[in-house]
Parts: sequence; structure tokens; C-alpha cells
Amino acid sequence: MGKFARSNGSPESEGEIGDKDNGQAGGGSASPRTKSTTRRNLLQFGAGFAAVTGLSRGLAAPAVARDPIEMPRAPNIIVLMTDQERHHVHWPQGWAEKNLPSLQRLKRHGLYFQRAYTAACQCSPSRGLMVTGRFAPANRVTQTFLWPGLPHKDRQPNIASLLKEKAGYEVVWKGKWHLSYSANAAMGNGGEDWGPADIEVIEKNWGWTGWNPPDAGNAIQEWQGTPFGKFDGLRTLGGAHPNNDGRYVSGLNPSDRGQTAGVGGESVVEFLKNRAPKLGKPFCLFISLVNPHDIGVYPGSWMKPSAWVQAGYRREDFAHLGIKLPSNYADDLSTKPKIQKQARDAYNKFAALNGAQAREDYVNFYAYLHTVVDKHIMTVLDTLEETGLISDTILLRLADHGEGGLSHGMREKAYSVYEEMIHIPLIVHNPELYPEPLETDAFYDHLDLLPTILDLAGVGDPESYGIGKSIVPIIRDPSRSVKDHTIFSYDDLFFLPASTPGGHIRAVREGDWIYAVYFGLGGSGLEYELYNIKNDPGQMTNLLHGKPTRDTKQEWARLHKMLTDRLVVSANLPDDFGWPLQPAQA
Repeated sequence: MGKFARSNGSPESEGEIGDKDNGQAGGGSASPRTKSTTRRNLLQFGAGFAAVTGLSRGLAAPAVARDPIEMPRAPNIIVLMTDQERHHVHWPQGWAEKNLPSLQRLKRHGLYFQRAYTAACQCSPSRGLMVTGRFAPANRVTQTFLWPGLPHKDRQPNIASLLKEKAGYEVVWKGKWHLSYSANAAMGNGGEDWGPADIEVIEKNWGWTGWNPPDAGNAIQEWQGTPFGKFDGLRTLGGAHPNNDGRYVSGLNPSDRGQTAGVGGESVVEFLKNRAPKLGKPFCLFISLVNPHDIGVYPGSWMKPSAWVQAGYRREDFAHLGIKLPSNYADDLSTKPKIQKQARDAYNKFAALNGAQAREDYVNFYAYLHTVVDKHIMTVLDTLEETGLISDTILLRLADHGEGGLSHGMREKAYSVYEEMIHIPLIVHNPELYPEPLETDAFYDHLDLLPTILDLAGVGDPESYGIGKSIVPIIRDPSRSVKDHTIFSYDDLFFLPASTPGGHIRAVREGDWIYAVYFGLGGSGLEYELYNIKNDPGQMTNLLHGKPTRDTKQEWARLHKMLTDRLVVSANLPDDFGWPLQPAQA
């Protein structure tokens, strides 16, 4: 395998990722590599990169233009995903640096994407899109979630099936799944009767090996209703007594009698220490953690005592973290699409935050949950260091979607395109690739995950398997970009009936703009929303409310055409009414 070098326009190494002339036409396969070769190449990359940038250790810097770097074929890949973690905003300056050591550790040798977005909400639609590279009309996961779940890999290929077939990877899933019910789903067990057979089912149907059930992070009530009846929702929490995140990462703790019991499968630590070194081939490991998703159990007033108290959380652990209400909390939503106020009112009726103290506790509890999951991420990083895998592994640290966090008075991640709900963290980490921290303003959305992972693995023509773009060119050269916008879709349900006008969203984020179209069944409740993020970062002023200016109308028409074109290409236009080719007022 060739060494890292500046590209001169011709491929000098068979290991160059992103090289379309490497002898692998669409559907070609990559050969597994040896650890020593990969590490040597990564080390050469790191030395050359440090010389180019001249950065001092610990200094975060924007990307600078430089020659692209040839990268190794088929490194180990880890996708480390949290649930409901937004791009970090509305916290005091320095709070994340002080309280989230794993985040700083990853940034220290990573590339941080300042403009990374989910492409769908809520949990299941986001995950279905991530693993298939396609929207719900193809992946069939429109809601959280519908029976039977993600289509079989023979009908809709996914990251696992493609990596196995095209690149010979071992593809492993650990943690929250949320893309199907249990194999033993039946009336009376809530569809959550997970057992050892589900490990085999997930491998047979979707391609991931080594899962460690049961599923988690799929309920916020003690007895959560599903098409199969009810189950104990509190047992699915990521932290506190259930501690599913701890079980996923480190295995069962015999001294913790309140922990949710596993039903088979090794932990992340066990895989990295025991199985990974013996594979003889590269692996792609998905580590899917629950928190900060546990925010859903606060205030938990539907139970006595409150749900979060019964789960084992303590107010003294989060009451004094210094987090205040977001600056855009006080939004009456009168100029916004009507569905937003309906959604806020419906959730407030179910889970009222009574008084200023309850609201402040909410935002502090949300911040605290980041510290809870951070400890488990530190365990993963420590294990990678201990096993020597850290240098041979490209790690993508991201979240499935964000959280309202009382911005605009809203919680959760439904019925809006506010930055808090769709803007997520993304770090690409490797200590040899990035000897110093870097940031990029290049756009990413979750449609890009599948082609990126295939590209990292050396699969030919990786973008032919989905509708996203590989960000490997940005990983090689952080001054580059691969697209000028992201796209977003919402078709889920959350405390409102499916017939609610305006309950579906299609949106585009481009430049300083975010533009969204809201519609219901048959096109009911058609409304529009436009924000200039640079001038209005809190998204308080919907520029399409009332009488838009002439300049605003021009932007409206331009963005609507861009959105429409992307929906056509991605096969994601609604099929029950005629999509407006041009908004009437524009």
C-alpha cells in the first residue's frame, strides 16, 4: 500500500480514499488491510499535516487550504452516536470544556463540523435514513415507529449489508436499535420481549452482528403503549437505575441491582478487547447510546413520585449546574406555522412545567445528562487506547437529532426546523489524521453517512448507493466542501393526531438561510417559514409571516425551487397532493 503523500493529480497509492479510478467500479470491493500498514500511513499523514498547518497543540483552528492527503483503505470505523444531543448552544461559555472531557478529547485530535444536521426526526426516521442513505419513501421508516420496521437488507441495502458484501468488513451494532420490534413481538408484551434470538434476527435481516439487547431509549412513561400493548418504559432509560448505556458499553454491573438485565451479546468493551483483535479483517462498530434522551422523563408528572425520581435521578446532581433558560425561550409562536403552538400546547398538557423552577430544572437536567453519557464515551476511548486500536480507527462522533430544550418554549424534536432540534455535533477523530484540532464550515447531513462510510472502506462509487455525498474529500482536506446545503424531512407523530394540518415538513438549509414548507394530509395547513440564521440566530422572526419584502420574496422563490429540485432527486415529494412549484405569495 502506498504511503501518504500530496496528491499530484494521479493516484499513486491503491489506498487513496475518494479515488474513483482505483480499479473499483460501482459495486467493486475493497481488500482488508493490515493494522501495521494503516497505522504507518496514518502516522505519515499526521506528520505532514502538522507541518502544513504549523498549529500548536491545543489550538482550535479553522480549516486551511492544502493539498489533499492520500488516506488508507479500509481502516476500522466507529460510529459513536448519542440520542437527542443538539449542537451545544445556550450554555455558559466554557461549560462544555469543563464538564464534557470526552468531547474535548475527541476535538483535540479531530475535525469538528460546525454545520452538521440531521435529515429527519424523530429517532427511528433519523436512524432509518442514516443506515440506508435514503428518505422514508425508500426506507419505509416514517415514524417512531411503524411495524414491521426497517426493510430487509435484500430489499433495501444498508451500511451493514453493503460493507460486508463490498468490502469484507465485520459490521457490529451495540446499543439502542429502535428500527424494529422484537422477533417475539406479540399482544401483551409491547413488542419489547427481546431475547438472544434477536441477535441472530438483526444479523440475518439487516446485517449487523453482535447486538446486545434489549433495546433502550424508546419510552418516557412507566407503561408505554405500542401496537402490541404495553411495557415498562422506565426500564429503557439510558442512565440512573436502568443504566442501559452502562450495560451497552461495559456490561452488567453485579453491584447495581436496579440495572436493566441483558439477554445476550457482548459489551463494547468486550468486543474491543476480545473479539476485534482476532477478526483478521477491519470492523465497523456502531455504538448507539441513549442519553441525553432521558430528558423525556422530566418532569414525569404523570407518575407519583415523578418518573425521573422513580428512575433513580436526583435533583441535587443537576440543580446547580448554572444553566439558564435559552435566550429564545419567550416566543409566543404567533408568526410561526400553527402546528408549532399546537404541539407545544399538547406536550405542555401532558408534561407541564409548572413554574420557573421546573423550567430551569429542565434545562439543567438536560445538560446533566450529557455528563452522564460522557463517562461512557470516555470508557470507549480509554479502551481504544488500551487496546492500541485508537490509531487504526476513524471515529465519527455524532447524534441522531437534537432537542428543543425550551427554545421557543418547545421540547423534544417534533414539528419544527429550529436549529436546536436539527443541528447536531459531528467530530471525525483520529490522532494520526489530526494531530491538532480543526473545524470546518462544510455542510453535512445524515444522508451523507452511508456514502462516507463506504468511501472510507474503499468501496467504489460510494455515492451510487444512496442520495447523499461522501464527506471523505473534507476529511482529506478540511478546507473543501461537497455540497452547499442540507435537506430535512419530518413525517413523525408526537402527541398530535396524524390528521393535524401542517404536521409534515420539507426543508432546506443553505448559506445563512433555512426554509421550510409545512403541510398536512392532502396538502392541508400549507404554511411557509424562512429564517436568516446569521441575522436571527434565535429564529424569532419568520420572514414569510405577513407581507414579505421584495428581496425576501426573491429568496423565497429561489429556495423553494432548490428544495423542490432536491425533493424530486431524493424521491421525497408528498404523494397525496400536488406540490406547489412556486409559493403563491412569492
